[in-house]
Amino acid sequence: MTELSITGNPHRNGFVLGHPHFAILEKICLQKLNLVGDSILGVKFNPFWRYGLKENCLEELNLSYNLLFDIKDAYIFAFCAFKHLKIISIPYEVVRDNRVKRSDQNDVSCSFCIPKTLEQFDLHSHVKLYTRRRISNMTIINGSNLKVLNMANITFRDCNGTINGAENLEYFDMSGFNCKVLGVNLLSNFPKLITLIAKDANLGIGLNALQNTSEFLEMNLDLQHMDLMNNNLKTLPDDLFCHPFRNKLSIILDRNYLQSLPNFLTKPNTIERISLKYNRFSCLSENDMAMLNIIKPSSVFLGRNPIECSCNTLRFLKWVQHSGLISDVDEIECVLQTGTFATLSKFLQNLKIFEISCQTKLWVTMASCITSVTILALLFGIIYYRYRFAFEYFFLKIKMKLRHYQPLLEDFSHDAFISYSHKDILWVKTLYDNLQSKGISLCLYHKDFKVGMPIAECIMEAINSSRKVVFVITEDFLESSWGTYEIEMTRMHAFREGRESMVVVILKDDIKKDKLPKPLKEIWYKVVCIVWPTNPDAPYNSEEKFYEKLCIALSDGRTRLNDDNNSNNIV
Repeated sequence: MTELSITGNPHRNGFVLGHPHFAILEKICLQKLNLVGDSILGVKFNPFWRYGLKENCLEELNLSYNLLFDIKDAYIFAFCAFKHLKIISIPYEVVRDNRVKRSDQNDVSCSFCIPKTLEQFDLHSHVKLYTRRRISNMTIINGSNLKVLNMANITFRDCNGTINGAENLEYFDMSGFNCKVLGVNLLSNFPKLITLIAKDANLGIGLNALQNTSEFLEMNLDLQHMDLMNNNLKTLPDDLFCHPFRNKLSIILDRNYLQSLPNFLTKPNTIERISLKYNRFSCLSENDMAMLNIIKPSSVFLGRNPIECSCNTLRFLKWVQHSGLISDVDEIECVLQTGTFATLSKFLQNLKIFEISCQTKLWVTMASCITSVTILALLFGIIYYRYRFAFEYFFLKIKMKLRHYQPLLEDFSHDAFISYSHKDILWVKTLYDNLQSKGISLCLYHKDFKVGMPIAECIMEAINSSRKVVFVITEDFLESSWGTYEIEMTRMHAFREGRESMVVVILKDDIKKDKLPKPLKEIWYKVVCIVWPTNPDAPYNSEEKFYEKLCIALSDGRTRLNDDNNSNNIV
């Protein structure tokens, strides 16, 4: 006889396996023992221990979910007595050490013994069982032949440590661990690990908190399968999978919060399968698609993601159609621009028509944008042309302030700035000499403008530093663009600084008022106008009278200032 199953009868009261039962087992060479059933309440510890010490052939032991040893201090060390045991399946609550509840939370070392022949050790629980122990320095005694270790739902206080003594382990299930605090060497003693199951282990916090994430899987180059489902992963560290794994790697990342792929070693034939179901992908980015084109995995799964079928994801949709890497196209539902859902495979059947409609929308959008920009530019151009001198004046004032230029208030450098056409320079030279002899200080282009300084700034500085601005209006002046510019700048300055009476006009060449520039006509009521005598025989129309009037006009502000100062002195 090689196999025995003992099942409790649910119609009778439960019973406990004790010495008589094991006395029977000692007489047979039993290879497999299953103790199952809701009516088996437990196993007597001492007879079980004595049975293990006897010569026996037991290779597989499977205790049911609800079995308990009937003593307070029940340890897994009891199973070390079995000499041929290869498979043990025991829920964690069967072997839990009641003394753990009284142990120090800072304990960092624990160990347990298993038979030397043991290859599969199943301690998993169907529900999470919390323990205050840490994983640090956990040692498995006699674990050199252990290939499979299932510790699912045994929730340790943290994962900041390592497990020793199982250097040939190939399968490890750590689902349900509390790995918010994660040690970089947790798996370092499993160099032959092939399958890692780590569902619902809080790795979203633990992995991203590691400083040297590349070292986490550095010793596990034989890995072929990783299940990281339901770990609250929003991102994965860039260097987690960048190792030269010896075999193709299959990775399950379902039920997380990923929006982009983790970085893989960009070499062909390194990844077998990537499952990304139930994440937050609306599409794959250009970098994701480029990486998949290089590594060429056998299959990629994107089901139950909020995939978007719109013109914004057209590049991704075309890639899905031509690459053939997405394996569950028939199961993926994508959101259309109308807000409805469609199966991705059916949508791709009409992708060419959809692409044409997107191009049409693109051209319409571009045309609308170009039209809008053109209209705005035209409006701005019109506004700028209409108020160009105001803008120019505004920018010049800002520029002068940035250069720390401080306008003189009442202490002006010149009595007047003369604005004229360069063709009238000889006449202006005579005017300058006559006024200079009468004590009038004048600012002229050819004499006072600074070399290397922009003309616009020179004009602005001359207007600022002069009490009056004199425009010599001739036919040549009216044809000069700079003349109009200076009139506009003077008008703006007079308006902003409250100096409306600063403009003096000298009319020559018998110019009528209608021919005057528009900005000058707008302030004509504030202008002092003096006509150059053209008829010497007319009374009071001589050059002497002209200069007399001009001197009075140019000395007006200066005389009034001196009178005010004298009055203050008298007081």
